[in-house]
Parts: sequence; C-alpha cells; structure tokens
Amino acid sequence: MNLLPPPLLPRALLPNEPRIADELQQTLTERYLLPALPALRSLLVELRARLDPVLSARAPVKLGRRYPLGQSMEIAQALHEMLGGLNAGTLPGRAAEGYAALSAFHALGGSLRQVWGALHGTHFHNAFLFGTLYVDVAADSIAPGGTTVDIAPFRQARMTPVRDHRHFALLAQSAWHATVYPNHVLPALAPYAPLIMLVPGGSVRIEADAAYMGELALAGGFASSADVLNGPAMPPDLFNLVADTLRRAGITVAGNAAKGQQEALGLCVRYRDGRRRPGDLHHVRALELLAKANSLLGALHVSAQPQAA
Repeated sequence: MNLLPPPLLPRALLPNEPRIADELQQTLTERYLLPALPALRSLLVELRARLDPVLSARAPVKLGRRYPLGQSMEIAQALHEMLGGLNAGTLPGRAAEGYAALSAFHALGGSLRQVWGALHGTHFHNAFLFGTLYVDVAADSIAPGGTTVDIAPFRQARMTPVRDHRHFALLAQSAWHATVYPNHVLPALAPYAPLIMLVPGGSVRIEADAAYMGELALAGGFASSADVLNGPAMPPDLFNLVADTLRRAGITVAGNAAKGQQEALGLCVRYRDGRRRPGDLHHVRALELLAKANSLLGALHVSAQPQAA
C-alpha cells in the first residue's frame, strides 16, 4: 500500500487544514498504525456505536436531513472528545488493541488531527488525519446506508483545503443549495467573515465562522475577503431585513449595500496594512461579534433568492 505523503509546504498549518503535519508522520504510521489497521477500525466503529444514540437524540434532524446526514462535524468533534477521556479498560479486545497502537503512535509524536476541507470537490466534510492516514468516522453522513468508518491513505482520500472564500461559496451552493451574497451589512466583520448565506430550510448566517477560514483570510492579507466583497450586492429587501435584525440588538450596520461595500473593502486594506494576526484583540473581538450576529440571525428563516451573478 502506497502511503507516501504529499509534498510538504513550508508555511504553518492552518486550523483543521487537511495536510500532513511533518515528515515524521510517515515513519510512525508505518511502524504503529498500518500493522494495526483492523484493530484501529474496530476501535473507531466501537466508539461511533457508543456515540450514535447520544448524537441522534441531541440533533435528530439538521437542515431537513435525519441523523447522521450532514453531521460530520458533530460526529468528529464528539469522537475526538471521547478519545481524549477514554478508559481503555471498557473496550472489547480488538478495540483495546487499536487503542494501544494509537496511544503508542501518539506518544512518540504521531499527529492526531481533526481536519476540515472539500471532499471530492463537491462538499465540506470533517474527518481526521492520523499520521498519513485519512480517517473518516462519519462516512455515512454523506449518503445514507454507507459504512460509518473509512480509513485510507490521505493521498487517495480526495480531501483538499478550501482555497478561498469564493471556493467556500461555490461549495456551499453545491452542497447545501445555498444562496450566497457579499457581507455588505456588517462592514466591521467583513474582512474576517465576508459572506452572508441563506440555506433552504435553514436560516441566515454570516460566513465563514470556521477557524480555518478566518485564519485563511488573515494569512492572505484579506485578499480572499476583498475578492468576494467586490461581488454584486444582495437584494435591498433582504439587506434591510438582515440589517434591521442586527441594528435592533445594538450592532452597527451599514446604511445601504453600496456604503457597506465601500467600508468593508477599506477595512480589508487597513487590516492588511495593520498586519492583523490570529488571536490578537481585533481577531478575538471579531469572533465575538460573529457569534453574536449569527445567534441573532439564526431566528430568521428566509426563502432562498436567485444567486447573484
């Protein structure tokens, strides 16, 4: 089985970026994980079976689809937490062997990372990278009736990083049938979260709140954000509905789309020149504002409108 990792890039990993951590991972994967693949699969299938009753009760339906469809993030996060606090003594024999192999791998520097990206070029997905192995513990969240756990060489998994916010918007349209517009409503947030998305059967959201997308904007000097902010504005009635919802909560919004676009683009330049960094005070406040705004907009349910050209 060919498990050679893809060429490593010199820059640091972004949060949840689907990329091999370092050259050591190939050696550790071959030594500890490949000989234990059946046991590792047994471990993950066992943990997934324990999680399903809890997660399906917590969110039986998401965006109109029944669990586990569309819940790769929830499943991956829950399994990651379970692994961190797992008592190996509660595991059956083959699963316990898998846990022992995984623990030995991790103790010597093996990377166990939750990753997020574009799977098969068509939709967002959450999975793991265990060394150089792509480990999908929510394989059945894509289509009903499939296997729950999939393990494959990362090079064969066809998961790629989201390139920029335009790529994010295209994936959202493909995967969720979403309608996506530039965020001209809330200029102060637009360099970090430059899109507003409507999902059929869902609500309005300012995007993207994934940690990866926020740091991608920062790393590129907000060029990705400026690119989509230059797009056509949302219809005035939708702009006013979103703006009024935020304004009533004391959030400063633009007077109209044209003014919002001008201010947002100006802030992209200012933030770039000010060398904003992940985790600085401005970034933290932007994340707080994003969470507040999306909490307010979550109450809106708006019929999707034709996508702006």
